[in-house]
Amino acid sequence: PETPARTVEDRSWIIMAAVSEPNAPNGWALLWGGIKRSVTGYEYTPDKKNIDLKAVTAEFLGTLLLTFVGCGAATVHGAGTPITRLIIAFSFGMTVMAVAYAIGHHSGGHLNCAVTFSLVLGGAVTWNQGLANVVAQCFASIVACILLVIIHPCELDLTTTLATNIPAPGFTDWQVILAEAMGTFLLCFTVWETAVSKVASCGKNSCLVIGMSVFLAIQVLIHVDGCSINPNRSLGPALVSKLRSCSNYTAGGISALWMMWVGPLLGA
Repeated sequence: PETPARTVEDRSWIIMAAVSEPNAPNGWALLWGGIKRSVTGYEYTPDKKNIDLKAVTAEFLGTLLLTFVGCGAATVHGAGTPITRLIIAFSFGMTVMAVAYAIGHHSGGHLNCAVTFSLVLGGAVTWNQGLANVVAQCFASIVACILLVIIHPCELDLTTTLATNIPAPGFTDWQVILAEAMGTFLLCFTVWETAVSKVASCGKNSCLVIGMSVFLAIQVLIHVDGCSINPNRSLGPALVSKLRSCSNYTAGGISALWMMWVGPLLGA
């Protein structure tokens, strides 16, 4: 008899596995062509040693676009007024929404190593796939900032640091870590309850809701440290702006980078 057609919930875009597949590859394997795919990535439970290179490539491209647009908007407009802060929050949130829709069916559209970390901890993504995604995300952030350097000369960077996350005066290290943890928790909670949960009611609108959660987190945290909630988003600007060594460079991004990792990973 013919095998009945498999169906996958549209809303479960983040999960890397859905249906058991007897012919799934075993052992270490880097997979690309010939994979049976659905909106969730694999149509079978992948072996923990397999790495989906299409998902890794999607995460690289998606994170590059997110960092380029979000940090680029901050670089062009600065963050000194309520209007420019609103522009930055909207740019990040809308880019998360657009790119997640674009690559969600290839990788889940994590775009954020804290989100990937949360999904690995929850068992939605295998550890080796998560590690490969994180490497791609971090490298993409650096490449995006190199592109911004090529496009925007030092004098046109209104942040002076390619939108590096630096704690504002008056905030202690632990206040920054707590703020980043809370903002990242908002994001990861939204991801799990709208995109991963099989009983979620938003369906394909999960990307819209997740983008909105990023917008809201930035509105609350941008005055604290520029709002990271995404360690790889902080990594690229901090490293590239430091190496760029503009005369108007504002120091502090490298020394604060640990907080932009600890806080989001705790919140995840």
